Amino acid sequence: MKLAIVIEGHQNSGKTSTIKELINSYGNKSISQMKRGWQKLFLNSIFKYLKLDIYCVPASPSETNIELIKRFPNWVPEVLIVAVQPNGQHYSSSMSFLTNNNYQILKYSLTNNNGNLDWDRFDSSTKQNKLSNRADEIIFDIRSFINNNNLI
Repeated sequence: MKLAIVIEGHQNSGKTSTIKELINSYGNKSISQMKRGWQKLFLNSIFKYLKLDIYCVPASPSETNIELIKRFPNWVPEVLIVAVQPNGQHYSSSMSFLTNNNYQILKYSLTNNNGNLDWDRFDSSTKQNKLSNRADEIIFDIRSFINNNNLI
């Protein structure tokens, strides 16, 4: 069963920062710049064998002008985290790619509001708290997905 974690938001809304925080918090590493490629997420901080190999696409296909179907012409990862822009030129093709390849989709939508909610835009005073809460929510949902589908 394939899983796609989709971080949806406008340009410069914090999509890549959210993915980076998830990797830094649950990948037991400290990366300063998020790049596409394989990362590990540890689903349990004590029992390190519960890990998930995840392929990251932190820059949206609309920003890079590389559609997912072109990025993965001959294979698809089992678990994928991808940033997308809701009104971007490749949004529809990205979502179609995920659907056509039978991904179960966990989608998180960043708002364009400067509000108090975790998925609202952040400023310097709210950045770390919002990013941390987003990472916690995503990992909770991944664990729930695994449990609900009897994957472990």
